[in-house]
Amino acid sequence: MYVPDHYRNADPAAALAWLRRYPFGTLITRGPEGEPVATSLPFLAQSDATGTLRLVSHLARRNPHAASLASGMRGLVVVNGPSAYISPHWYESAANVPTWNYVGLQWEGVLRVIADRQGLLDLMQRSVRAFEPDGEDGWHMGKAPADHVDRLIEGVVGFELTVEVAHCMEKLSQNKPTDRAVIQSRLQAGTPGFGPLVAQLMKEVAK
Repeated sequence: MYVPDHYRNADPAAALAWLRRYPFGTLITRGPEGEPVATSLPFLAQSDATGTLRLVSHLARRNPHAASLASGMRGLVVVNGPSAYISPHWYESAANVPTWNYVGLQWEGVLRVIADRQGLLDLMQRSVRAFEPDGEDGWHMGKAPADHVDRLIEGVVGFELTVEVAHCMEKLSQNKPTDRAVIQSRLQAGTPGFGPLVAQLMKEVAK
């Protein structure tokens, strides 16, 4: 992943924090004929005592991508946070062109397929705990009929990606210090989509 130095965040904790905030991404691997295969999925991150980072998820067993996964193969996970268009009209100088502000993450590593029932059940329970609210309003696996849980487990393939290379790009107008306040104001004021959210990210990264 090409990341200019002024947009790079080399702190692994920062990339991990972005992933936990925006956990939906894409797994990309090589297919049976060498073609790229991709599936969009939610990801969980977990670290062991050695600090090794693993990204965990699952996909439908009937998805052809699942059949092509194998332990030991290499994979790439791509996660894009919020993004917003930046107009040249927002700069003091006329010598500028349109661009985008965004947070982009990539992790490269080796896959391990999770296919046993207990491993899949543990993966599903961790997913529910990560994304469901705590308390009475939260859902948990015990609220589903046992036979339904069994069918759920039989219908998925899990995997974990042991991360070897991580990239974190925070492209948030760091190279335009005199224009950042105006850009944030314009994003906050009315840019459709993620504009106000990207304006908030610009404030956070500037700290």
